Amino acid sequence: MTSRTSIRFVPIILVVIAIAAMRTLAPVDALHSWTTLPFLVAAATLYLLAHMMRAARLAVIAMPMLGLSFRTAFLLHLFVAPWSLIMPFKLDEAIRLYELRHTGKSWSRAMITLLIDRSMDGLVLLTLGLTLLLSGRPGNIMLLGLSGFVLTIILIMLFTLPILLEAVQSYIFQHHYGAHALRSLRVIDYLRRLLTAGRTTINRTALFLAIITFWIWIVELAAVATVLAGIDPATSIFDAIDLMLVRTDISWRILLLGDMSHQRAAILTMTFVWGLVAAFVPAALLYGRRRGSEPLRTLAATRPAPILTRL
Repeated sequence: MTSRTSIRFVPIILVVIAIAAMRTLAPVDALHSWTTLPFLVAAATLYLLAHMMRAARLAVIAMPMLGLSFRTAFLLHLFVAPWSLIMPFKLDEAIRLYELRHTGKSWSRAMITLLIDRSMDGLVLLTLGLTLLLSGRPGNIMLLGLSGFVLTIILIMLFTLPILLEAVQSYIFQHHYGAHALRSLRVIDYLRRLLTAGRTTINRTALFLAIITFWIWIVELAAVATVLAGIDPATSIFDAIDLMLVRTDISWRILLLGDMSHQRAAILTMTFVWGLVAAFVPAALLYGRRRGSEPLRTLAATRPAPILTRL
């Protein structure tokens, strides 16, 4: 069963490698320069390290929320990671959500897990937007500020909504009767307990999540700066921040449509995609083996122990 699941991932692996290989062979002069090669290898390694830290962050959230093992959640992220460069409009999050649901057997808990993970980046994005504004480069600040604001609001709602839902639940219980009120109470109680589980997870792991999120962005920014150092040593940290945001917006057009209008972003994307593909191949095979049996492990972990064992 598990070996068959792993074999099914082989076509996906081949598709990702084919896309990466096809676009890497594009005529970008800097990619064929031996002087820049060490910088590109170092940048790909740093970018892979940043995603490994993202995988660890997801695992720490998914363990209490979905009952997953650290290894499975870690491999899940590395399996989905290349799609973040290939797919437009953050559609890779749909793949991540589906995989979290499959392994954790809960759409709602998978959604909360994903929201917690993404909301950790909200304050960082707002900080980067402010940095660009102060440097006089407001080109990406609208999208950046909106993304940071929305993610920060989601984080705030994870803390405040359980209190609000508890108040609504209490009001319905005291002032309304009947079948409709009971159905509403069940739905509200389910949402409250779900959001409370998310808030508890954040509270218990807050220090780790804050520290690792900080280092994720530092390492990713260092990867961008390393590529720029190999192309043009005269660039500044503000150039690195701006290029990092441009790459986020244009990478799928580079890999899927062959858009080479922004040479630096093209070099950065090609460097990063090979860093992720290097980990994607073994991660996909290992994750494929665990994917089939993880729901069984999850159910075994949540199933009550026999009475004799508990005694």
